[in-house]
Amino acid sequence: MSFTETTTQGCGSRIMGSFAGFLIGPLLIAGAIWLLAWNEGRAVQAIVGLNDASKSVIESSGTPTPANEGKLVHVVAPTTAAKPITDSDLGLSFDNDVAVNRIVEMYQWREKKEETSHDNAGGSQTTVTTYTYEQAWSQEPIDSTGFKHPAGHTNVAMPFRTQLFHAVDAKVGGYTLDDVTLGLVKFAVPIKPAAPQGWVNHADELYRSANPVNPAIGDLRVRYMSLPAGATLSVMAAQSHDGFTPYVTENGYGIHFARLGNVTAAAMIADKRASERALTWVLRGLGAAIMFGGFSLLLGPLSAMASVIPFLGSIVRGAAAGLAFVLTVPLTLVTIALAWLAFRPLLGAGLLILAAIAVYLLWRWHHARTVNTAPVPKPA
Repeated sequence: MSFTETTTQGCGSRIMGSFAGFLIGPLLIAGAIWLLAWNEGRAVQAIVGLNDASKSVIESSGTPTPANEGKLVHVVAPTTAAKPITDSDLGLSFDNDVAVNRIVEMYQWREKKEETSHDNAGGSQTTVTTYTYEQAWSQEPIDSTGFKHPAGHTNVAMPFRTQLFHAVDAKVGGYTLDDVTLGLVKFAVPIKPAAPQGWVNHADELYRSANPVNPAIGDLRVRYMSLPAGATLSVMAAQSHDGFTPYVTENGYGIHFARLGNVTAAAMIADKRASERALTWVLRGLGAAIMFGGFSLLLGPLSAMASVIPFLGSIVRGAAAGLAFVLTVPLTLVTIALAWLAFRPLLGAGLLILAAIAVYLLWRWHHARTVNTAPVPKPA
């Protein structure tokens, strides 16, 4: 089900809007510079903190001791629990499980928005907006009151949500397990409980639906994943009495890991290093994208004024995007290099050299392109 709306923005309105973007652009550029610098500081903090953790971690026998209080411990031990776990929302009880993760989804309406625009003679712009509504399962409640066309696409409130339950006496070795530590574990064992009243079993899941094969808006489906008693669990955190709390290194980096199975401290640290590197690159890309958007907004008035002639507007927009890219690349590299210069001088200096090379190569490319496109003088 879809709805289409067509709107036209006049030339004067487009130009005024582009000047609003001209004011917002510098704020985006400044924000991108801050994000890039902060991200590099965060990356260095992670590197130093994980190096510190690898040197200070203590292998625990599985039993808390006064000597390890507040210190970073690595525990590998079987999980235990004697008391049952209860899900009061569905009236279910689970025995022989240390923890149970309940995943709840509701069948809901979801809105998708797509826009296509084209320039008109005289500088106006026509935009065609298509709103598509589809039904899908979602763990998160979707607020239908914000839909462009809410009539006939109303979602109901979710009666309960995804939740982690654990036995009150859940332990790994002699250590008490808490919500935070268990929340770090990926449960791997599915549970298939009998369907309570008002529910049906279908495809190893519980459905509150008249027809699970053809669900209706508001229907629920629930599945359970378990951490069974006796499973081996590896935890790396600070010992806090008979439990765990995040260990904070000297530079303020927090250590709190939990993995299913027998995982060494070195492997847990290596995995965290890999995830930190991935996050660093994601944030670098985000910072560069925000900076590119800022420069694009700064150059927006040129495109808007050129759009009086449609084909000229397309050319100017392309040129503006190219210029925004040319400005983004070296400024991103310089920002990262300056941040590293404060934390890691040698690497920072190398990045500054790389930024200078990038500027030079971009200049050479632009110079060669200008020469190749210059008109050849006619012989006298």
